[in-house]
Amino acid sequence: MDMKRSLFLATFCFFVCGAALHAAPASSAKNAEGFEIRVKVNHYPDSMNHLLLLGRYNWSAQYITDTAVYDAKSKTYVFSGPTRKDGGMYLLITADHQYVDFIFDQDQHIGIEVDYPNMYATIKFKDSPENEVYQAFADLGKEDYGKMNRLQGEYKEAEEAHDSVRQKTLREEINSLYDKMEKDREDFAARNPGNLMASIFTAQKDPEVPEAPEDVPEGEKRLWQYEYYKNHYFDNYDLCDDRLLRTPLFYQRVKNFHDKVLYMQSPDSIKYAWERLIDKAECNKEMFKMLVWYPVDEYQRSEIIGQDAIWVYLAKKYYLGGKAYWASNAIVENFRKRIERVEPLLIGNTPKEFYCPDTTIGQPNQNWVSVFSSPKRYSVIIFWSLTCGHCKKAMPLWHKLYEEKGKSLDFEVFAVCKDFDVPAWKSYIRDHNLLGWVNLNGKESNLDYNDAWDITTTPTVYVVDRQNRIVTKKIEPDYLEDFLKNWQRTYYPDEVYPR
Repeated sequence: MDMKRSLFLATFCFFVCGAALHAAPASSAKNAEGFEIRVKVNHYPDSMNHLLLLGRYNWSAQYITDTAVYDAKSKTYVFSGPTRKDGGMYLLITADHQYVDFIFDQDQHIGIEVDYPNMYATIKFKDSPENEVYQAFADLGKEDYGKMNRLQGEYKEAEEAHDSVRQKTLREEINSLYDKMEKDREDFAARNPGNLMASIFTAQKDPEVPEAPEDVPEGEKRLWQYEYYKNHYFDNYDLCDDRLLRTPLFYQRVKNFHDKVLYMQSPDSIKYAWERLIDKAECNKEMFKMLVWYPVDEYQRSEIIGQDAIWVYLAKKYYLGGKAYWASNAIVENFRKRIERVEPLLIGNTPKEFYCPDTTIGQPNQNWVSVFSSPKRYSVIIFWSLTCGHCKKAMPLWHKLYEEKGKSLDFEVFAVCKDFDVPAWKSYIRDHNLLGWVNLNGKESNLDYNDAWDITTTPTVYVVDRQNRIVTKKIEPDYLEDFLKNWQRTYYPDEVYPR
């Protein structure tokens, strides 16, 4: 069974198995101003101190929005207010953190009755036809889901038994049932336009990927289909419907886009995919806000080489471009300062040249050396410290690689020590045989390289080419050889390494 179907079933269970709703006919109260939710909790222990909370979904979390007033005479908990609440999935939360969720959208004067503690199985509604129409679907779906759960269990047993014949049979049954369940969701959405669950079901639907056109080369057809899937991933998601913000679906969909759909694509491909999505959401301020904030935040923290270019691009367009309406002047200014520091250090860019003394530091004729002074094809610039535990492990590995591959791969190493204790530094490089490459000391330099090269941790590694452009950074010695060979094949296929 494929990932798409597994993801659907997990979400389907959330929305179908978690709700057994029984509603009474609607009343005219739904058109009244404000909101009121009257809740009766049968068998709720006195030890809970009559505490009942109202929560809602927002992005990846659940938030408390209100505390009920307990009416001892009617034994009813009442949430109320003078203004209508935003439509979405809401939660009743008990004092011991059990909860049941429900639709709260068009009908904002409703009654709910539940039995504690089994609230999902016993919940009943009054004056909420939108929950009533969903109940009919939920009752049918529970039977299908139970069957699906059984089939998946049998499939797992067949896998463990290496019974390929049984696996094939079960796979066909699972796929057939999946198609039926998906068709039921489509029918529900078609019959109930405007219902929140209809919008959720439509939004969950993945795009149908067509066959690649005949003029696409055979070896590129799968790539064409991936690009189609990526570009149409949100086609069924109404980015103007802010109710979907207040369901678990929005975060799940966006996170899956980041984690799976765009996983390990090139930074250019990723940043333009986010840009297309963000621009489609300009019709909804809150969705637009989250779709800007999320990738900027994620790629600032990414450990994948080169992905810093993504957040810089998006932050420049939306934060510095004046489109981030939620960001204060201070936040925008912090982005501006950070981008000014980071942008020259993106792959393909040229950082500021700096130079500092070699081991002649402190002598009358000390020798100043530029990190851009090597005639070799590549320069590896390593900022390190005597007191850095990782440096103590990494520097011998870098030196071993330099001695074994430096000539054949045509690279020089500039090892810039950030410690100002010059005698200790000289002693360390002698004692650990870190000789042969260019050893520099950062006690003196022509500029603040910590700022110009964004040195916040050690070791920090940059690799530049003859044009002093960054080709990679933060790379470990074990990966440099393969990286340089691949880079050479891609960008300089006609050049050969020196023998």
